[in-house]
Amino acid sequence: MSKFGDETITTARLISFSDGVFAIAVTLLVFNLKVPQIPADHIHLLLPGLIRAMVPHFATYVLSFLLVALYWTFHHRMLNLVTHIDTPFLWMNIWYLLMIAFIPFSAMLFGTYPNETVSFVFYVSSMIIVAGLSMLMLGYASFKYRLLNKNMPMAMVKYLLLRQLTSIIVFLFSIPLAFYHLSWEKYFLFILFPVHWVARKYFRKYAAT
Repeated sequence: MSKFGDETITTARLISFSDGVFAIAVTLLVFNLKVPQIPADHIHLLLPGLIRAMVPHFATYVLSFLLVALYWTFHHRMLNLVTHIDTPFLWMNIWYLLMIAFIPFSAMLFGTYPNETVSFVFYVSSMIIVAGLSMLMLGYASFKYRLLNKNMPMAMVKYLLLRQLTSIIVFLFSIPLAFYHLSWEKYFLFILFPVHWVARKYFRKYAAT
């Protein structure tokens, strides 16, 4: 039996609101890239060097965009599994979106201060919180099939939880490495994408057995 008020919450409205937040977050990321202002008579001389100096900003933008995309695909797949919404799940989703909307700021901080360990740890910590909230939401929804169809196989749930867990492990592993060689840490985080690809290949075989 539904609790009072739960019947007014629809999955479609939640998906629409969430997609809007994701769209705004990825759009705001590009505003972290500032076009260099150069006197007209020095453009030919200074522009190549200034573009090279922006490489860390470009890398942070691409990484952040792809990470938000990963979180969106997780969120999309999770809500495809959910058959109905209750109030605790709704508020977990709101806190989740709060952190998604916060990613452009942490990306700007890290892009502005790419050589500061604190800015990297701050950036990675925001990603860890999002991944943790992802696991919390899916764990809540799937516990005793609370918000899921009871006839649904659990392979997809396990796959989505594994993806977020591997993300957290990579993020945590990157923090001590940042104190050793910070300049390469943002590039190290790109390892997440082949790791997730391997996890997907494994679970395809697992689901087929």
